[in-house]
Amino acid sequence: MRLPYFDYYEPATLEEALALMAEYRGALRILGGGTELLSLMKFGLRKPSQIISLGNLSNLRGISSEDGALRIGTMTTLAELSASDEMRRTFNAVHEAVESVAAPPIRNVATIGGNLCQNSRCLFYNQSEVWREERPPCFKAGGDVCLAVPGGKKCFSVYQGDLAPALMGFGTRIKVEKKGSSRAIPLEDIFTGEAEHPMALSNDELITEVLLPVPEGKVGSAYRKMRMRSAVDYPLISVAAVLSLNGRGTIGKARLVLGAAGPAPSVVHEAGAMLLGKDPRDIEPDAVGQAVAKAAQMVNNLEIPASYRRRMIPVFAGRAIEAAIRRAQEKEKT
Repeated sequence: MRLPYFDYYEPATLEEALALMAEYRGALRILGGGTELLSLMKFGLRKPSQIISLGNLSNLRGISSEDGALRIGTMTTLAELSASDEMRRTFNAVHEAVESVAAPPIRNVATIGGNLCQNSRCLFYNQSEVWREERPPCFKAGGDVCLAVPGGKKCFSVYQGDLAPALMGFGTRIKVEKKGSSRAIPLEDIFTGEAEHPMALSNDELITEVLLPVPEGKVGSAYRKMRMRSAVDYPLISVAAVLSLNGRGTIGKARLVLGAAGPAPSVVHEAGAMLLGKDPRDIEPDAVGQAVAKAAQMVNNLEIPASYRRRMIPVFAGRAIEAAIRRAQEKEKT
């Protein structure tokens, strides 16, 4: 499948990139690693008239420590994240999420910013142009029907990024810039919760840094995802668990994040609260997992039926919780 024609820009500085974004706004698309954008263009799902590559912006690449946080440039590749000793040692959930993305050749070029800003997906949308021409356009394609839910009044496409749930578990913030201004916001604030337009960023804004706070104390974390194959595939559901043990050996803090179960990752506060103050031996992972499942918004628009995916949420939540507890207890012994 051939790419459509477009104008191509390679700014040498961040300031130049932001100026181009302010000038062209909605007509322009950002190219990081290109693993998603180019695929969407080949399928005719994106037809930008201008593309701006961030490949020359070396200041948007790399991992550094500052003010109790890891600062990760958004052009940092997933392979670089995977190779980071600090990521592997301190942020197990994030490292596992990175390692679960696609395959090594893709992780060599895919970026953290691109992974966070993925579009939502659906079996009835992510198809070739020829396939879609035989059907009425759905909400996400600019139409007024939902092909997954006949009679549905909105889009039900699913956000299937791996990194966002794991990063949200640690209370990650991001730096967002546009020409003349910048702001730091919680990562979850970039999601609208609306499947047609899942990202809350305006079309002249760019995520430039991911600010990952270094946790204190005996913290354990884990990321678990269900998928058809052990590599390559997007998550069909995912759960990130981040928790800490206090001096009494009970759980002092806990955060559970559900992914690939709706238009945005969801911090399930009710499930996290069920863990607080508990001795790990007294936790009922299935009961907590059932609370996680309540946050799901599922229909039959992925490779596996929604009913089965929903039943598997407590299973994968339990696995994530058990792994996070085990890792926190291991730190307690050291």
